[in-house]
Amino acid sequence: MSTATKHTFAVYAPDYTDPEAFSRRMAVRATHLVRVKSMKEEGLLRIGGVLADPETYQSAEKKLVGSMLIFEAESLEAVRKIIEEDIYWSSNVWDKEKVVILPWIPAFPLPPLAPQ
Repeated sequence: MSTATKHTFAVYAPDYTDPEAFSRRMAVRATHLVRVKSMKEEGLLRIGGVLADPETYQSAEKKLVGSMLIFEAESLEAVRKIIEEDIYWSSNVWDKEKVVILPWIPAFPLPPLAPQ
């Protein structure tokens, strides 16, 4: 039985900038986190997190401006499908016109997955 080759992909998913964007993010955050935790446990999502505005990241009131995620998947199309099925996509948190998915070739190997 052969295993499909996996490649590493970086995803930059900026949030919309309208005044309601943060409220939309927070309204669906718990659902989003359940899904990404599952993908992390499967080894599909290697690391991910929220991006903060450079003007506020050191303050108690950080302004969140998007997400950065690193996936190991068979294809760019597979990662795009994952992103488009995320509640942040369907709830108009991520700016659909500005999401970037690129193959990523790290200079150093990613650390091995921790046993689950």
